[in-house]
Amino acid sequence: MEDKQSVKYLRYSVTLTALLLLFCFRVFAQLLQKLYPVAFLPPFEDWQSGAVPYWLLVVAQFLIILVCLVAVLKISVGRVIPKDTTGKICLSLGAIYLLVMLFRLAVGLTIAPEHSWFGARIPTFFHTVLAAFLVTVGVFHYQHGKKNRKKLKGAIMKTFNTRITTIVSWTAYPAVITLGLVLHQLLLNTPYPSKIMTYVPVILGAAIITFLESYFPYRKEWTPQISDVGNDLTFMVFIQIVLPKLLSFLFASTLLSYLKAKGIILKGFWAHQFPAFVQVIIMLLLADLLRYWLHRLSHEWGPLWSLHAVHHSPHKLYWVNVGRFHPLDKGLQFLFDALPFIIVGVSEKVLSIYFVFYALNGFFQHCNINLKLGFLNYLISSPELHRWHHSILIRESNKNYGNNLIVWDLLFGTWLLPKERAVDGLGLKNRKYPLDFASQIRTPFIKGLDKLEG
Repeated sequence: MEDKQSVKYLRYSVTLTALLLLFCFRVFAQLLQKLYPVAFLPPFEDWQSGAVPYWLLVVAQFLIILVCLVAVLKISVGRVIPKDTTGKICLSLGAIYLLVMLFRLAVGLTIAPEHSWFGARIPTFFHTVLAAFLVTVGVFHYQHGKKNRKKLKGAIMKTFNTRITTIVSWTAYPAVITLGLVLHQLLLNTPYPSKIMTYVPVILGAAIITFLESYFPYRKEWTPQISDVGNDLTFMVFIQIVLPKLLSFLFASTLLSYLKAKGIILKGFWAHQFPAFVQVIIMLLLADLLRYWLHRLSHEWGPLWSLHAVHHSPHKLYWVNVGRFHPLDKGLQFLFDALPFIIVGVSEKVLSIYFVFYALNGFFQHCNINLKLGFLNYLISSPELHRWHHSILIRESNKNYGNNLIVWDLLFGTWLLPKERAVDGLGLKNRKYPLDFASQIRTPFIKGLDKLEG
């Protein structure tokens, strides 16, 4: 029995040794090209992206080699006890690592081949080698830790899952928002159209949030059906993407042409001299002030509520249904949170930063992830706050109107975050309110539909 186990362990040690030697080749080849260049190897510049100082990179690489060597030796001589939890951690981290590197490679081979980080193909390849090493270690522990699973499923596994969930709940929002904004700034330095580069961090953020919703749901019963997602994606494409582009062309371009013909220049009304991020903060505050009152009026005035009820119709919250708006409701929002800033000539760079934050924060706002934002609940219109805004109870849904920020709700007395309980039902009083795209284009024009008992 021990011989069979030794043979199985040997297979893993051989695979890990090969991967480690491949990574060592990268480290020593780049050192060779740095100190004594040879013609048959790529030049030194191709072996590293320059993202960190080279001395720091070398230190990190030798530490990685040391850790990997210890892992290989322990598995080779059988001095490691396979653990199920270790396998899951290594598999998860290795898979994420691998996906990030494949994304980096795909961008480098297509839209940003000249970018210093995305276009660095040799470092990307060797990062995939490290990711493969981590995945192999994960498979080893997961496969050979089966005997220990029953024990681990007890208190230890429960503690582990609790700790992971806690870490994710407190770090997911700031980490993804920061990653999106930093990645956006890096992509802006590429020679490719900024409009295209703006969508890359948004799409990546959506993918991460989808993953987190699957593994760390706030409520499992909020997991959407395929039909739900189909309708929500239809809203996302036509109402959140196509309609704003059309409105920008019809309203913004026409109005700007008219003002230009009349000799009216409004660019002096905006602080163009301020740094881009300062302008974004100003834009967030002003746009949210306008949207706050439009949103509040949409809840308190019948004709606008009949349009806005479409957004409140779902019985579940998950990131895809953030785009569920009636086109007339979305058109009014455009007049308040986009058109004024286009008219005063806010730069494309500032608008793109605003869009990245607007999109990622909106995805989180509707997400079905067990998140804790702490003090950020007094600054950001967070999922913890926005769930109460979608409550079936009017006294709770007429709160937390903030679009991106929550500061105006604090100022005008509409902030709500009960500590002692969680939100109950979501949606409208009429539980049979149609939820498909075609029907919801017509529902605002059926008087009292949202208030019917059903």
